Amino acid sequence: MSVGRSIVGGIAGGVVGATVMSMILVASKVVMGMPLLADFVVMGTFVGGVGEAAIAAGFAAHYLVGFVVGGIFGALVVYVAWLKPTSGAKALSIGVVFGAVVWLIVFLPVAMWGFAPIMMGMMGPAASAMLPMVLGLGFVEHLLYGAIVGVVTYAAVRR
Repeated sequence: MSVGRSIVGGIAGGVVGATVMSMILVASKVVMGMPLLADFVVMGTFVGGVGEAAIAAGFAAHYLVGFVVGGIFGALVVYVAWLKPTSGAKALSIGVVFGAVVWLIVFLPVAMWGFAPIMMGMMGPAASAMLPMVLGLGFVEHLLYGAIVGVVTYAAVRR
């Protein structure tokens, strides 16, 4: 398996996965009657964006994480023999598990100690009622992200 193709596949999968997640984030805000880009304002504020710049900062941060984490996946499946995606089904399975791990070690801590205080500042106590939905939706999004990264990486390396 080519290291370069695997990492590029992981990065490409990360970008596609981040795009799918972004579409779900925006659609969920429509359903909830909130501003469409509310999640990106929160993300952007977390990384230091202010005012209108927070939206751009949120998008940039989201895609940068998707890009980097996808590249890490591409490297892992090359260098850890038992993770090598030898079939589409295995790539999908490894990707879903990877997405769950990313949710656990990246999203969950950032959501709890970063996003939650920002949301409380923006929305007051109403934000706490939304936390279970935010965490659940985030989990599903990360499973989808992982599945996409796994499948795209496999497509990049299969012969």
